[in-house]
Amino acid sequence: MNNENKGIHATGVSRRVWIALIALCVANVVAHLMVMPSLPAQIPTHWGASGAVDGWGPSWMASALGALPLALLAMFCVVPRIDPKGEAYRTSGKFYQGFVIAFTLFMCAISWLGELTVWGVVPAVGSVNVLISGVVGLLFIGVGNYLPRVKQNYTLGIKTPWALADSENWRRTQRFGGACFMVLGVGLIVMGVAGAVLSNEVVAAVIAVLGFGSVGAVYVYSYLLWRKSQRAVR
Repeated sequence: MNNENKGIHATGVSRRVWIALIALCVANVVAHLMVMPSLPAQIPTHWGASGAVDGWGPSWMASALGALPLALLAMFCVVPRIDPKGEAYRTSGKFYQGFVIAFTLFMCAISWLGELTVWGVVPAVGSVNVLISGVVGLLFIGVGNYLPRVKQNYTLGIKTPWALADSENWRRTQRFGGACFMVLGVGLIVMGVAGAVLSNEVVAAVIAVLGFGSVGAVYVYSYLLWRKSQRAVR
């Protein structure tokens, strides 16, 4: 394989996909800048658990959010090239490419929530958090489903020190972590719907418990696998 072809797939994402996503992100920035003069001085920037707007900011923040997908896309392109185990991105099937596509589309979409609320397209009360929690929850479910296919690397996946030190630990940790991600995704969807009747504090507490509980469970599981392997060696 020549150097040009290697470069096309060096990140695990095809050149066509990179070009399409870059074009989308640039168009997203330009579109935000074009509509900024028509926005009021203050626009919605935060929604509570009930879906009601509870935070406002200057209109330029919409354009700043519009540039965020492009900045993240640049990071997604650089990371596989500097990861010592960057080859894993090319041998993990289409996982990384699918993740980059889904995450970029999601970030471009939510960057318009402020404008869409101002224009009355998105209701100022009741639906935003359901939508965001639902999409994020589905993203977690999708990542959890594909996580067991991720090969050992230093950037992508669940990188406990014990998983990075042993390929079998890595494989089993990703499988267990994938299940935890799927449970977390379902929890986010449920909390998005329940936010209409629960307070912000309760929703935040439940999500925190789910998130930290999932991370803690994965680390404990990976550590116990390592301890078991050490006893087997002795």
